[in-house]
Amino acid sequence: MGLFDGRTAATPPPDGERIDQFWRWWTATGATAVVRALDAGRPLEMVDEISSHVAAISPDLAWELGPGDTSRHQLIVTPGGDPTARATARRWVLRAPEPDQTWAYRDSRQPASDPGSAALEIAGERLDVASAVAAVAIRGAAVDLGVHHPAYARLDEQTQQVATFLLLDTVLGEATVETWVGAVTASALRPLDPVPLVKIQSVVRDLAASLCDEDGAPRWALLSGESPDGHAVMASAEVPLRAAVAPHLDTYVGLFLPFTDQTAAGLPGPSALTALRDLEDRVTSSLGIDGKPVAHQTSAGVRVLHVYVDGTTAGVDTVRRLAKQWTAGRADVHVQLDPGWASVAHLRG
Repeated sequence: MGLFDGRTAATPPPDGERIDQFWRWWTATGATAVVRALDAGRPLEMVDEISSHVAAISPDLAWELGPGDTSRHQLIVTPGGDPTARATARRWVLRAPEPDQTWAYRDSRQPASDPGSAALEIAGERLDVASAVAAVAIRGAAVDLGVHHPAYARLDEQTQQVATFLLLDTVLGEATVETWVGAVTASALRPLDPVPLVKIQSVVRDLAASLCDEDGAPRWALLSGESPDGHAVMASAEVPLRAAVAPHLDTYVGLFLPFTDQTAAGLPGPSALTALRDLEDRVTSSLGIDGKPVAHQTSAGVRVLHVYVDGTTAGVDTVRRLAKQWTAGRADVHVQLDPGWASVAHLRG
């Protein structure tokens, strides 16, 4: 089944209780009723009921049903690319029942099992994925793409752009696009050195393998530079540094830590470095699944520890409590809602 919009009614902001209410309905009657409708060949009879329960979590969510990889069916609840709703979708799936032979649950659209044979219908045009090509450029930890399809010559620019992201979701899946794809453009002109869009899977797979560890977890990269006022800057950040890695961590906490043991360049001396690493370790262990440091940068006697937390938890209070334990100077804590991780965009490389 295609994607359904959950915007059927205005609802208050989402919280854990609304998500739990959804799962109570689903496990009590919803899952069985949906299977019965699917087996009877009447999937549309459940659309309104599912939509009302999804909208009760958040009106910004959409949903779809499809075949699962290891289960008969899967239910997908997605924000459809809206980063402000991505955290809610991830919290929804984190509270999901364990998958079984009948149902699995995801919070992003999955790639087609055979993208080369897939096709989209948009604005009266049929776009077969096999005819789509792209200009490809690797930029740091991102793949920039200029996508072309022969049908684009008959589509306006806005529709071309919508079609491009639908094509990418079909080939790569929503989460991979958000994690590894950088700049995206649509073009009615065929690129000079085109790569079939279905081959982009291997390009992204190779890039991810080169930057992540053997389990697919982010590695940390070292960065260096100079501030506008001439001070040395040292930084370290997760790669990939994208919100899609942990979208439920939607709140930025900047922990500003001054230190007195510093080199002539304003970087940490031995004792300061030990203390900074110790505090970072305590932040990591204290937050657990509620948050994590994703980067830090140091210049002119101050380290900024960039932390993201789940805004529905006590993560911010945890960081504030640990900040009070810093003895080398007065630590400052800056907090803001940042579902797209814009506060660390300058460290993505």
